[in-house]
Amino acid sequence: MEKEERADAARQAREEQRLQRDLEKAQVDEDRYAKLLQNAKAEAASIVGDRLDAFQNQIQLLERDLAEAHARAERAKALAERTRTGWVYIISNIGSFGDGVVKIGLTRRLDPLDRIRELGDASVPFRFDVHAIIYSEDAPALESALHGVFEAVRINTQNLRKEFFQADLSDVERAVGELAPEASFFKDVEAQEYRETIARRSKQFEYAAEVKEEYPTEI
Repeated sequence: MEKEERADAARQAREEQRLQRDLEKAQVDEDRYAKLLQNAKAEAASIVGDRLDAFQNQIQLLERDLAEAHARAERAKALAERTRTGWVYIISNIGSFGDGVVKIGLTRRLDPLDRIRELGDASVPFRFDVHAIIYSEDAPALESALHGVFEAVRINTQNLRKEFFQADLSDVERAVGELAPEASFFKDVEAQEYRETIARRSKQFEYAAEVKEEYPTEI
């Protein structure tokens, strides 16, 4: 899974870089046509006669080119901004990692729960519990800001793709309230599979103790 995460991150980074280059080129083209049009209009202001008609045609062509360049720049901007949108999720897994450990991650999937379910499939014994799923127009910035708050308690400082932090949920809730005030945060989670496992194991121990008491081993 770690290998897949690295590959996804690399692909996303390349796509963001490509879209940013496209945006910069479109903006350069728009600026160039705007300057050419401005110069043509300034020069036409001092011309009369037949040459003015030629300049008017040139101005019309430049206005068309500028409009097309502006449209391309707007499309490129929209696509570039879209790569920044996503969901920042905060999850925990008491049964797998103990109390006070949270994962703060990012996904761009249409349904962020797909990613959370995937994380809890086979690599851990219990499913993750969700404390927050936050939609953001600049999800990488929000994720980075939250990571920065808890950098001192990052569990793995060598592999930053391992986004687990030893943090109290009250502190995480406070950070979310400051960085994403509109987001909902849930401290009380079920940890259903873990708690049911503990309850069942407790019953098994109680039953074993009763059997041992009723039928003690004879020496």
